[in-house]
Amino acid sequence: MTRILLSALALITFTLPAAPADAQRGARDAEVRIERLLRDAREAYDNLELDSAESALDRAIRMGEDARVQSPTLAEAYIQRGILYHVRDKDADRAVRDFTRALQIDDRAQLDPLVSTPSLERLFEDARAEARRRPPPRRRADPPPRDDPPPRGYDDRRADDRRADPPAASGQDIYHQPPAKAKAGESLVLNADIDDRINRVVYRVYLFFETARSQEMQKVEMEPKGNRSFSARIPRRYMVGSTLRYYIVAEDRQGRPVGVRGTAQRPILLPIEGDLLGGADELASGSSLGGGGGGGGGHKYLSLGVSLGTGGGFVTRNAELQNQVGFGVSPGFAPAPFHSMVELDVWATDWFGIGAYGRIQIVEFAWLVGGRLKLSVFESGANQIIVRAGGGYGQVRHLVTLPGDLLDTTLEGPYHWTIGASWRYAFNDMLGLVISPDFLHLIGDSPSYHFDLNVGVTLDF
Repeated sequence: MTRILLSALALITFTLPAAPADAQRGARDAEVRIERLLRDAREAYDNLELDSAESALDRAIRMGEDARVQSPTLAEAYIQRGILYHVRDKDADRAVRDFTRALQIDDRAQLDPLVSTPSLERLFEDARAEARRRPPPRRRADPPPRDDPPPRGYDDRRADDRRADPPAASGQDIYHQPPAKAKAGESLVLNADIDDRINRVVYRVYLFFETARSQEMQKVEMEPKGNRSFSARIPRRYMVGSTLRYYIVAEDRQGRPVGVRGTAQRPILLPIEGDLLGGADELASGSSLGGGGGGGGGHKYLSLGVSLGTGGGFVTRNAELQNQVGFGVSPGFAPAPFHSMVELDVWATDWFGIGAYGRIQIVEFAWLVGGRLKLSVFESGANQIIVRAGGGYGQVRHLVTLPGDLLDTTLEGPYHWTIGASWRYAFNDMLGLVISPDFLHLIGDSPSYHFDLNVGVTLDF
């Protein structure tokens, strides 16, 4: 019996110190998850996904109450849910109840000025009065009431409610290993881990980067990949030039930097390999990523091209003259000096599109229209190669020389199929120069093999 009692006493002795530590660690983990859920709720609310916002807030509040968290973050979750009840459900009672609970947790909680309205402010003041009448329930961890003065240096505030200033950004709070290399024309993923010392106050993490394409620092929010890991992708259209310059900043809820890796003055430098521009570091500026992103993007959905061109083809004996009726046509090459081309394409993905085109010869009028598929087969920095194939209806006019130095034209067609390619150079995210050689096999009463060379511009949307 004595041996059993000693064993039980030893087990209790070793278990009791671990329990508070485990509880504290669980509270810290819950705090981080609540921050993530609160951010998800805000983003869903901004996108008018109100049910998704409520689900995230419910999970955050349930998690905080289960872990006995009493922090400004949990109070903010209650405030956001109260706002949702008021805006979506017109339920003033539930809104006041959540505002009251928020103020019981954090008596300095406030409505966000960006969403505050007179009606919300009235409800919040009602909740403040209710919170004064109903003090928060005592938690087991709270110190007992004291009749004698506290000892020197004692702080009777709850630890979770203390308003310490965020730690200063030291440059050692974000762990990041630069990749071994970066390749031109290929997207680049960068990862970062947040040190435990600042993870509890980190709200958002941003990547700032600059290449020859951007010519100024672009800002994109890094996506959370766990409790302390974040990731961001730099779109391939920005991977141009000889060097990528970047740095990472972690911010708290007030937008104050609490951790950095690199700075604007001393960014991380990463060489870019394989750029066709030969290491040029200056291009026309592209547009910003715009918030997000995130994570960024770069996919075009619609492109409009306008070009001018010239060409020529091989006419046959079946070709009929348009003016000198009765003369025979000598087979052979004949030019088609001048035409315009308009193209409109819809891009389902970064590499596949379908579109329509119209070709108009201007001096001696002729037209043809059609549709074709387009595949992007190569992209590096600002350079892109697209192959295309299709067919349609219409005619091409060729200029032929008759005996006695007479000139006349023929019309070939009226059906055709075509294959070709385009080289595009992007000046920025919207405007590009395009050069396109095309082959057309004209089929019908007057067949011909024809070649075009078009030079123009494209606008991407």
